[in-house]
Order: sequence, then C-alpha cells, then structure tokens
Amino acid sequence: MSSQYITFLRIITYCACCFFAAPAFGQKAKPSDASFYADSVKVSSLITEGKKLATNFDKKAPDNLLLAIRMCEGKSQPYFKQQQILGFMAIGPYYLYKGRHDSAAYFYTRLMQTGDGMAMARANLGFGNIADYKSDYETAVSKNMLALKYFESIKDTSGMAAASGNIGNSYIRLRQYQKAVGLLTYAVDMFTKKGMKRQAANNMGGLARAYKGLGNTQKELELKLKAFSIFKAEGYKKGMATLGTNLGVFYSNNGQQDEAEKYYKIALSNSWQIGDNGNIGLLYNNLSDFYLKQAKYDAAMLCVDSAWYYSQKSGDRLAQADAMLGKAILLHLQRKHVEAEKYSERYIGIKDSIYTDKMQGKVAEMDVQYQTEKRENRIAFLNVENTNKSLLLKNSMLQNNKNQLQITEQKQALTINRLQLKNKDQILVNERLDAEKKEQNIKSLQKQSRIQKLELNNKALQVKDRNLAISIILIVIIAGALVSYLFYNRYKLTQKALLQAEMLHQQDLLTKAVLDAEEKERQRIAGDLHDGVGQLFSAVKMNLTGIFERVPLSRDEDRFLVEKTLALVDESCKEVRSISHQMMPNMLLRSGIASDVKSFIEKIDAESLKVTLDAKGFTDKLESNVEVVLYRVIQETVNNVIKHAKADKLDIKLTRDAAGINAVIADNGVGFNTTLKDDFGGIGLKNIATRIEYLKGTVDYLSARNKGTTVKVWVPVM
Repeated sequence: MSSQYITFLRIITYCACCFFAAPAFGQKAKPSDASFYADSVKVSSLITEGKKLATNFDKKAPDNLLLAIRMCEGKSQPYFKQQQILGFMAIGPYYLYKGRHDSAAYFYTRLMQTGDGMAMARANLGFGNIADYKSDYETAVSKNMLALKYFESIKDTSGMAAASGNIGNSYIRLRQYQKAVGLLTYAVDMFTKKGMKRQAANNMGGLARAYKGLGNTQKELELKLKAFSIFKAEGYKKGMATLGTNLGVFYSNNGQQDEAEKYYKIALSNSWQIGDNGNIGLLYNNLSDFYLKQAKYDAAMLCVDSAWYYSQKSGDRLAQADAMLGKAILLHLQRKHVEAEKYSERYIGIKDSIYTDKMQGKVAEMDVQYQTEKRENRIAFLNVENTNKSLLLKNSMLQNNKNQLQITEQKQALTINRLQLKNKDQILVNERLDAEKKEQNIKSLQKQSRIQKLELNNKALQVKDRNLAISIILIVIIAGALVSYLFYNRYKLTQKALLQAEMLHQQDLLTKAVLDAEEKERQRIAGDLHDGVGQLFSAVKMNLTGIFERVPLSRDEDRFLVEKTLALVDESCKEVRSISHQMMPNMLLRSGIASDVKSFIEKIDAESLKVTLDAKGFTDKLESNVEVVLYRVIQETVNNVIKHAKADKLDIKLTRDAAGINAVIADNGVGFNTTLKDDFGGIGLKNIATRIEYLKGTVDYLSARNKGTTVKVWVPVM
C-alpha cells in the first residue's frame, strides 16, 4: 500500500511540473526531451567521475566508463556520440597502463571506427604506446607519426607534444639519444607552457633517460629529481613509481645504496597500489642488480624470477630480455654454467628480435619521410604565401581604380542634389499637410492600442486565475495524499508495536511456564527423595538396629562393622534430606530469600570456603516466583565458585530498594576471560541469563585471570 501511495505522489508531482513548465496557451513538453536530458546528465556524470578515477588508476574507473559507453550505444544524437568517444579515450589508457593490452587495443579500435579525426589521432597514440610496451618500435614510431601529422594539421600543440614525447621515448629504446633529446625537450616545453604538470614531468623522465644515454649524469639527475618532486606534489602514483625506479637505478650505479633502496621502496609501494605490472617488472630487474652488487644472490634470484613473471604479464619484451640476462649471470655465479648458457641464448634471441637492422632502417626511413613531408609542406606554404601577396598587390591596384570611379560618381551626385533641393520646398509643404493627417491617425491608433492592452490584461488575469485554481487543487490533492499516507503509516507502526508487545508477552509466558515446570519438577523430585528414598533409608536404619540388637556380636571387628554400616545409613539419610532441601528449601516458602540464602551458605564447609552474607531491606516478603528464581541464580553462582573458582573467600551482598534488588557475589578465585563466556560448554551461565531475563533484570560478569570474579545481578521489583 505504501509503495502505491509513493507512486501516486510521483505521478501527481510529475503532472504539476509538466503543467507549470508548459507555455501559457497549453503547449505540451516532449517526453523525448526529458529522457534526453536525464540520460545526458547521467552520462556526463559517469564520464567525468570515470576519467577522474582512471587518472589515479582506481579499479572502480571501468564501472563508470563502461556504463556510460553502454548508455551511448544506439543513440543517434551527436552529444552521445561525443561522450562515447570521451569514454573510449579515458578507458583505453587505463587498460594500457594496467598491462591489459588486448582490452586497450579493443577500445582504441572502437575509437578508429568512429571516423572522428581527433579520436583516430588519439587511437594512434594508444596503438603506439602498446607497440612500445611490446618492444615493436617500428609500429610505435609509425602510429605516433600518423598522430603527429594530424595534430600538426589542426595546430593542436598538446597533441603534437604527446606524439613527439612518445616518438622520443621509442628513440631512447633504439639508442638514438640525440634525436630523442630534441623531441622530448619540445614536449616538455609545450606541456609546461600549457600548465600540464603531469605530462611535462612524464616527458622530463624520458628526457633524463636520453641524457643518461649521452653520458650527461648531472642533467639526468637534475631532471629526474625535478620530475619526481612534481609527481609527489600532484600525488601521481604512476609517476612516482616510474621516477622512483629511475632514481633508484641512478643512485645504485653511483654507489649510494641507501638512497637507491629508499627510492626503490617508494617505487614498489606506488606500483603495487596502482597494479602497474610493467613498472613492477622493470623494478624487480633493477632490484636484482641492486642485490647482486651486495652479493645477496638469493634475494637477487627471487627478484629476477619476479621480473620475468611481471614482464610476461605486461608484455614488455625488453624487460623479459633483462630478466633472462640477470638469471644467466646469477646461474654462472652459482657455477651452473650449462643452465646459465640456456638463459643467455634466450636473452640474445629476445634482444635480436627487438633490435633488428630492418627495424632501425625502417624507423630512420619514417623519420626522413616525415621530415621531407614537413619541408615540402613548408615550401608549399611559402608558395601559397607568395601567391597571396601577388593577389593582394593586384587587388590594391583595382581598389585605386575603383576609388577614381567613385570620385567621378560623387561629382555627378552633387549636381543631381542641387536639382533635388529645388523640389524639396514644395515637398515640405505637402509633408506638413500629411503630418497633420498622420497625427490624427496616430491618436486614433493609440486609442485602439489602449483598448487592446486592456483586453490582453483581462485575458492574462483569467489565465492567472485558472493556473492558481489548478495549483490549489493539486496542492489539496497532494496534501490529502500525504495525510492519508501518514495515517496509514502510523496505523502500521501501531500494529507493529502491538505485535512486538504480544510477542514479548508470549515469550514471558513461555519462559514462566518453563521455569514453573522446572520448579514443579524440583518439588516432585525433592518430595520423592524426602518421602520415598528418605523413608526407605530410615526403615533400613531401624531394621538394621533391631537386627544388631537381637544378634549377639562377640568379635570387636563385627561390632565395628555394624557401627560403620549404621553411620553410613545415617549419613545417607542426611545427604538425601540435604539434596531435597536444596532443590526446594522450605525456608524459602516461609522466611523469604535472605533467610534461605543464609541457611544455604551455612551448609558450606567454612574451612574450604569462607562465605559472608550481607542482606539489607528485606522486611517484606517478595513475590514467590521472584524469590525462587533469584534463589536459584545465587545457588548456581555459589556452586560455580565451589566447582571452578578455587577460592577461599566469598562475599554475598543483597540489597533491596524501591527500584529493585541488587545482588553482588564476589570471590578471590582464579577468575576467567569474560569475553569467552558464551563459548563455555556448560549450561550454568546460560540458565542464569535465562532466569534473569525472565525477571527483566540484568547480570554482569567482572573478572580477569588470577584476580577473582564479581557477578552483579539486578532484578526490578514490581
């Protein structure tokens, strides 16, 4: 019923919104427009949040981006197509840097299929990065060249910087360091001018590696530290992981092992946090060299194996080759030369497949082709510029001729004006007559205008009154619905409270019935023990006494046996009487809880356990079931002390006041861990909790090992 009310209110509210959103003369809003607006807002929110998460390599990023991409599928509006392209652009790099190259390639392919120039250029950047990770530098340079040409054609300096930086990184891998320096310097400068700090720092790291290849260690360290500080300030984990690895290598090669270890740990921590398998593989290769220099061969071997595992996951063939070389070196040091040669051959095979003469030549050919096209485009641009200048000169000459013609025309116009002035006087006279007629017409029109305004105002008031009436009706309907819902909800809550109260009442009745049955069973067993077994023992004692009096016993041993037997029978009678009194003490029915507890503790051996009782406020007798239950709780607690506590002192305090009864039972025994009380196998503590819960009371245990136990019981008195 409540869901129907809510649905009804939603319908009423939607109708009101549609009414007030509509124009004054009853035009209707289009449902498709509302749907488009809702979907566009949601898609925009998902794309924005997804891009933000993807930048930090958050694993939640694909959820947002994939949902947004699916929402855009099948929609023909340009807005959704553009949003889908943004989704592809964000999710492709996320999967790329996560080492999931197949997933990245799928979304870059989707970008290519859009036919959008910018999207295709971004896709080529992505394909180039994938190829670079797989050490396919020919493809990497080719794809980035295509992207660079497009970005140059639209003068997109950010795209030009990104493509140049990617090509520069590929040149570093191909050991063409001087070319790499030029491209990466351009990328750093462009990104810095645009305030794109992360991208500038990324290319600084690449530029540092290029200077390392040229042997300029001072410039290398300066750029690495600067890039690392930018990443740290930005909180960019991917950058800190990459630059941390590079700084670790630098300091390790220069003998500064403490600094090297510090940056290796920073790099490893950030790589694990973002799941960057490629950087983890590179890092383990460098850590292997780090431990090898310190003669920690076991640690180095573990790092080499880890490097091989993670470089396979990321597809970085260069890192795979370095792992094979590290493995071979360590096996040679362990004098396993045959196995070491196998890994050396695998290293050579991977290296040869990466650095082929054909690839080097192809990359150089692409570079020459790109530079040639660039020069040809420049020449063509200059030719066009010269042509434009020639056209401008011709246009200037034509303009001069046009100006001379205009001067001639102006002279002719002056002559015509003189003739026209003569006619103007006559025209002015005619105009005065016309002005008087027009003035009369204007007054008539003004009068008609005022009448029309009054009619329009009257119509506007009628529309306003109608809208007000409809608004009042809608408000009354909504208010009535709300009041009905509130009354219904209140009725449900009342019924729920009554049901809970009835359940609690039934639970109390059930607990009372169980306790009453238990007490009746105790009374029955106590009566059977007292009246049955007790009487039998008394008859046995009387019969044995009669037999022993009639039968003469000449030997001392026989008389001693007879006396011992009679003593055992007498002790059995007392034990049966004691058990029957404990199960249902007569004192409880006569004198109340305080007297019966006192009678109970007097039966305890004072030498084994010294018990003190302090009872206050028990002038009036309690309700029978309260006395019985409370007595059983105290009896069970004292028995637990005797059985388990190993105590020699026990204090019992009973206090009754207007609110209820407080019972505190404290011993000096071994204590126990109160957090484990629910795990004990016995039922004693559970029985105590059940009885106290029946009386609506509370029981608390305060104990610790070797510090005794205190049980606090509180029971309300009605």
